[in-house]
Amino acid sequence: MPFPLHLFNPQNFPKLTARRVTLVRFVRAVTDVFSQSDAADPDDRGFNLDGAVVNAHGPVFGLCGPDGTNPAQQTRIRVMRDRLEPTVQLFPEIADTGLVSLVSPATGAPLGPDDIVTVRAARAPGADTSTVLKLHAGSATGPVVGECALRVHPLLTIPIKGHLITINGTAPSSDTQTFQDCIREANKIMVPVGVKFDLQLPVLEESIVGLRKANTLTLTNTNHWDEELAKIMRQFAQPGVLNAYIVGHIDDTDGNGNVTVDGVLGVGISSDFARSNPANGNYVGAQVGFIMHDPNGALEEFSSTLAHEVGHVLRLEHYNNRNGTGPGGVQRNNWAGRNLMFNGARLRGGPPRDQVGYGVFTPPSNPGVQAGFFLGIKTLARLQQSNQAQVLRTAINDGTYLPI
Repeated sequence: MPFPLHLFNPQNFPKLTARRVTLVRFVRAVTDVFSQSDAADPDDRGFNLDGAVVNAHGPVFGLCGPDGTNPAQQTRIRVMRDRLEPTVQLFPEIADTGLVSLVSPATGAPLGPDDIVTVRAARAPGADTSTVLKLHAGSATGPVVGECALRVHPLLTIPIKGHLITINGTAPSSDTQTFQDCIREANKIMVPVGVKFDLQLPVLEESIVGLRKANTLTLTNTNHWDEELAKIMRQFAQPGVLNAYIVGHIDDTDGNGNVTVDGVLGVGISSDFARSNPANGNYVGAQVGFIMHDPNGALEEFSSTLAHEVGHVLRLEHYNNRNGTGPGGVQRNNWAGRNLMFNGARLRGGPPRDQVGYGVFTPPSNPGVQAGFFLGIKTLARLQQSNQAQVLRTAINDGTYLPI
């Protein structure tokens, strides 16, 4: 008797969980653990992109268009063969070559042995614009076995003014080179969403007295936890720029009054927060900017910290608005752990978040598995701020990084 083909139709079994089988996947073409400007980290949360953008069934990779001064971003995309043999030739095709050009392989040619596709933004659109990258099996006109979206963002530049803060007579160990190194690396994280940090020299060396502890910013457990931070930012803020501060240490005080030295890597304050926390009595009022303690050689950790704290300045909350620290206060999954706005720079083990593809930090403090750096581009109904690129780009245009 003939085989009952209706058994292959999932619509005949509405109570069963739908499964999607993929022949190939598109992943980050990483050759190093840290973020790379030519190896964008994809937003691979699900197979459907917001239909208002491009309805590609697969991940979306962000690209930055040229702006006359900065060249267009070029990025590599790795193809993973889930159910295709290495002998099957795959031919990439870009739907809108006026927006994104195919760098390698050549148009009409198959992928090389490394299964890498290299693309480049061909122009800077007036607004965020997307196209589709498709893979054909067997020939350039063969069946499509995989696709992803390529989203090109016009470049937005944020001017940053660096401040090295001496507290009660003791200066941090950082210098101008520290700022330059951290901003250079942080730009690798931000380029897929079309954002660039531009350090405005000179870095200012400034001094404040009257804080609780030399060379240390103390965060308290009172209503005005940012009391000392506000004093620094109010005293030294420069107009028209995002003000960035480095101090020697940041002490964090918990609800029981216990103090952890360098328990916080950095803090970012947006204009929204600053306006909602005005001067009150001895409290001078919040001010916009971000602050970190001395990196002490941990460049990768503090480059991601810089990008993370600027994310807060640009209205980004921790992933899925989970802003706590205890159970339920942190989103626990691989996508959260890979995200720039995860609640910590390092993960502490416990699958599935103990390995997200970024290797292990080995800073002078505690070694630990690295959290990731990807920023969401897809619009997903069940996740708050899922399109993080849109949130932060809107905030830049609203000037949330500027002093009030």
